[in-house]
Amino acid sequence: MTAATLLIRHGRIATMTGAQNAPGEGPLGLVEDGLVAIAGEQIIHVEPEATARVRKGKAKPPPGEGVEIEVAPNAVEIDAQGQLVTPGFVEPHSHLLFAGDRANEFSQRLAGATYAEIGQAGGGIVATVKSTREATDEDLVLAARERLGRLARAGVTTAEVKTGYALSVEGELRLLKLIREAANGAPCDVVPTLLALHAVPPGMESRAWVESVLKELLPQAAADKLAHGVDAFCEKGAFGTDECRTILEAGVRGGLVGHLHADQLTNSGGAALAAATGCASADHLEKTGSVGIAAMAKSGTVAVLLPLAAWSLKDPPAQAPPFLKAGVPVALGGNLNPGTQRMESVSLLLAAGCVLAGMTPAQALYGMTAAAARALLLQESRGKLVPGLRGDIVVHGTKDPAHLPYHGAVEHARVVVRRGKVELDLRKEPLRCG
Repeated sequence: MTAATLLIRHGRIATMTGAQNAPGEGPLGLVEDGLVAIAGEQIIHVEPEATARVRKGKAKPPPGEGVEIEVAPNAVEIDAQGQLVTPGFVEPHSHLLFAGDRANEFSQRLAGATYAEIGQAGGGIVATVKSTREATDEDLVLAARERLGRLARAGVTTAEVKTGYALSVEGELRLLKLIREAANGAPCDVVPTLLALHAVPPGMESRAWVESVLKELLPQAAADKLAHGVDAFCEKGAFGTDECRTILEAGVRGGLVGHLHADQLTNSGGAALAAATGCASADHLEKTGSVGIAAMAKSGTVAVLLPLAAWSLKDPPAQAPPFLKAGVPVALGGNLNPGTQRMESVSLLLAAGCVLAGMTPAQALYGMTAAAARALLLQESRGKLVPGLRGDIVVHGTKDPAHLPYHGAVEHARVVVRRGKVELDLRKEPLRCG
């Protein structure tokens, strides 16, 4: 018998084993007054306290028909006191490795300038590329760790981080290495994605850049095992479907997990392309129509909605119900980046998922755990609270899942467990949210 090294007891356990499109709290798979036992990094038991037979040391376990749980002598025990216990949050879409400030663009957008107009005037991605190229490695890593730390305090235990702000072969490889360096000592796991086709490098034709990515950047990133995923921006003014297809197919053949920035500003067929190329996720999807949704449902591609991104651009956000009705899993991503938004709040994202994207609180919570893990093809290790998966867990300062989006921008995480160890314990800090 494997001895438990960490116990979370008397919690309202949201296992996330329900169906995302189930009514009410159905997606959560709740276990009332439940216990989670972890041995090392792995969950070994999830069950009601009433049936748990916990044995400490040489003491005899209480009578009953439940599974006997042996507890190691130095085990950590956390009393959740009836509060909500969920899997650690997974951030499936971020651009948090960058340098520079584009607050001026926020003012320009408020004055009516469009995303495309700002880019044509020398702003947008190209402006961040200049700042990032000029920044030192130390400054980039420090800034990334600070952003990861803020996410972790909100309960994020896994965060995807994209490149895309160097736009040269050497520069993108540098960013991948810096993402790996930033992950060392960070309070959450980091999943690096090579956003090879983010923008056309200044002074270079798109065809030449795609060729460099295909023949130099992708092979080197794969050989050095620097990336987990590959991504592209399929949009007018960025890259066309044929260019994105070339890079995505090559990346997936090379063992990388495919993602695609799809149908954000126009319905360019990005959702269908993501499905056809075997992408794990298609992200944004504000302009996706029924054809793209049907293709994603058939392929199993996850919809990663970014409602805060649409909100910051004053665009209509993608709506979750059509995807859910078609059987497409819907994840929520924060899209932390230097341009369209610098919002780093999990509860605000959950609120946006409900108020802007049409999800229920339970669906939104599922979207930041089980569905988000699936969007990164990490569902075999995290995203749910079931035996065999990793002990990435959050104890919240509320028992009601609706309170997480209801108190938007107030983070409820009280205890954050990652890989079976307490990463953060904020129980002594006040949580004043009514």
